[in-house]
Amino acid sequence: MAKLLILIMKKLLLLFVVGAVASANAQVVIDEADFPQVGESFNFGTDLDVSDLTSLSLGTTGAGQTFDFSMLQTDSLFEVGFYDPSTVLGGGDFPTAEMAVDQSGAFGFVQVNSGTVDVIGLGGDLGPQLGSPVPLELSIPAINPWTIFTFPSMLNTTFTDTAVFDQSVLATGLLPAQIGLVWSPAPDSVRIKRTVYIASVMDGEGVLTNPLGQTHDVLRMNVVETNVDTLWGWTASGGWALPPAIVQGFVGLPGTATVYRMRYLSDQLGYYVVDMTTDQAGTPLSATFISDQSQCCTGVEEIVAAGQNVLFPNPTNGNIRVRTGGDIYQLNIMDMSGKLLQMERLTVDGQNVELNSLANGLYVYQMIDEAGKMAHTGRFSVIK
Repeated sequence: MAKLLILIMKKLLLLFVVGAVASANAQVVIDEADFPQVGESFNFGTDLDVSDLTSLSLGTTGAGQTFDFSMLQTDSLFEVGFYDPSTVLGGGDFPTAEMAVDQSGAFGFVQVNSGTVDVIGLGGDLGPQLGSPVPLELSIPAINPWTIFTFPSMLNTTFTDTAVFDQSVLATGLLPAQIGLVWSPAPDSVRIKRTVYIASVMDGEGVLTNPLGQTHDVLRMNVVETNVDTLWGWTASGGWALPPAIVQGFVGLPGTATVYRMRYLSDQLGYYVVDMTTDQAGTPLSATFISDQSQCCTGVEEIVAAGQNVLFPNPTNGNIRVRTGGDIYQLNIMDMSGKLLQMERLTVDGQNVELNSLANGLYVYQMIDEAGKMAHTGRFSVIK
């Protein structure tokens, strides 16, 4: 459960260190009116490893820069949408939110104020984010909202902020049954707290070219984000307490991690067009950027990007077919505890897989490519 909540926070908070920009007299100026509106959406690509792009440069500080990211490669696609909070799952828990930003059914709830953009909570069905075989409907409030942007902002504008996300969840059915062997007595509930420290400076301004060949007037936002995570378990006899050392080592909590990013914010879109993760020395590691299906993908990624079903029928009463896009994969089928039940080699697009040994229930599947990387994961149910 601890890993679940940490991954939720990492995946969703990543969406929101963004800005909106507008240009005037060749100067890029940030104002709250430029932030995306309810009803808008953007397609983003991911390049998971940019270390092989020898010509890639993050550019330099100051005005008049040229940022060329045309060489980024789209490994996968996802959509970010902006919705009326009252119309989405979990929105009722955040009545003061003005906007819900979506990724795969999970939402960040945002307030756009005259001087800031604040994330006040996360919620929705968070299961698809993590490949969970069951829906995980949670609301995670920001005890101290995360200010992710300040207005107005321009070249050399800086800000810092501290945010706190804190949530307690019943452990029943979420922690493995054997947890009592290493954490005794086993907790009835778990609590995860994340404190986020962010420092940002708009250190560059210029023209950016993205992988679609489009150009944007941008600000470069240099962001350093430090996350401090803590886990507790609750029992009737002991109240809230830190887990045993063996559990702390397994889940990596308590823990501190620092992430370094360069974000490039476009006046045309009012949103970032490139988000580059780097190491502390500034060496690029991975990228998220505006893209579309013309740049993506090979194999199962292309099926997902097109919004098509990878595995069908779902639910199934016996056999399934699996789309591969023509590539070769290993299909792993597991139960809800993660136990491997069946492996198949997929060599044909739409290959038939027999599931005669599986009982009624929910299952997780993984598709592993020939390089050993997980290319896709999902859920299906058997009803006979």
